[in-house]
Amino acid sequence: MHKSLSSRLIGYVSSLVLTFAAFFLVVYPEFFHLQIRTAITVLIILALLQSVAQSIFFLNVLSEKGPRWNLIVFASTISIVVIIIYFSIWIMHHLDTNMMPDHHH
Repeated sequence: MHKSLSSRLIGYVSSLVLTFAAFFLVVYPEFFHLQIRTAITVLIILALLQSVAQSIFFLNVLSEKGPRWNLIVFASTISIVVIIIYFSIWIMHHLDTNMMPDHHH
């Protein structure tokens, strides 16, 4: 029980820190002096770290007592989601580039 409580407390605090970091990056961009691409990259990294923290501390992915194939299925699901998101962004970018001839990047 004590290990579980301390693990959840660490997860809660890390989630709060990551959430507030993303919040302040968006609300006060002038404080960080980042270009838009850098800010987006930092936000994506913070989102990935948030999902890792949630998976480790609250879903207990690493400390699961069940078969390892559960972890493999979880990793496969995550990879499929990442592939769908990546290629959706790729398609939208190419549609924007090819369908908007007056819009120069």
